[in-house]
Amino acid sequence: MDRYAAMQYFCRVVEQGSLAAGARALNLSNSVVTKAIQSLEAWTDCRLLARTTRSMQLTEAGERFYSFCQRTLADTERTLTDVRSVSRGLTGRLVVAAPVSLTLSHLHVHLHAFQAQHPGIELEMRLNDRPVDLVREGIDVALRGQARLEDSSLVAMPLMDLARVVCAAPAYWERHGRPATPADLSGHNCLQYLLGDDRDEWVFDGPDGRARVRVSGTFRADNSLLLIDAMRRGVGLGLVPSVMVKDALADGSLQTSLDAYVAPPRRLFAVYPTRDHLMLKVHALVTFLKQQLPPLTPSVPSAAPP
Repeated sequence: MDRYAAMQYFCRVVEQGSLAAGARALNLSNSVVTKAIQSLEAWTDCRLLARTTRSMQLTEAGERFYSFCQRTLADTERTLTDVRSVSRGLTGRLVVAAPVSLTLSHLHVHLHAFQAQHPGIELEMRLNDRPVDLVREGIDVALRGQARLEDSSLVAMPLMDLARVVCAAPAYWERHGRPATPADLSGHNCLQYLLGDDRDEWVFDGPDGRARVRVSGTFRADNSLLLIDAMRRGVGLGLVPSVMVKDALADGSLQTSLDAYVAPPRRLFAVYPTRDHLMLKVHALVTFLKQQLPPLTPSVPSAAPP
């Protein structure tokens, strides 16, 4: 008997709780399913199911073999999907979780370019600045500004460094003056990113080494674009990824300060579940982004949100 089909029948029997229920779910006769399980027991030389007239349960060997069957069937389906994708081109739905501000200000260009290159892909974007549960929420890959992975079944691939700058509108600098050192920030209205691990204390490396300064202000948000809008309106100054304000810096609506001091940069990661066979669609997107985004700097730390 076809062992692949026999493993499918075995798993369905285990999941349904009885041979008869499994056969009904498969739309097969009891005798066909019984023969399939007997063939597996002959192949493994083990009794897989302890059966009585009223009950059925896995033996210890059966439990191990059931896990093996689940992995084998899942890996086979993924591999077949990937092989078919190679011949047909990348197709189907690709669910991507990504940070709101960075996606709307920068990543959207690359995501559209990726889909233009692979028109068979149905790109589903879920924008959220908070951590997500990839498996539970059915997400294929998450783009995150941090890589503290509590789930050991996840892999984090670095994609892009996120240098940060202190900036404000010219009108704000005219009213309050520009800080000469990080210590001067304590007298300024500092707009804070609520989801950052440095929301209350900013860190800089400068001519005299590392400096830490407590900051506070009258406007805080969990969205960087909202903070940047407030900065352009002259509300206060902010510490934000330079890629998000490059246009504002170019047209002069924002101007930097403390240019001799460097805030530790952040890093963008692609996070996805560990798999023996990574989905080709995920691999293609990660590879595309690594090619399009600026090269990584080796000294950048691997963790911390943008």
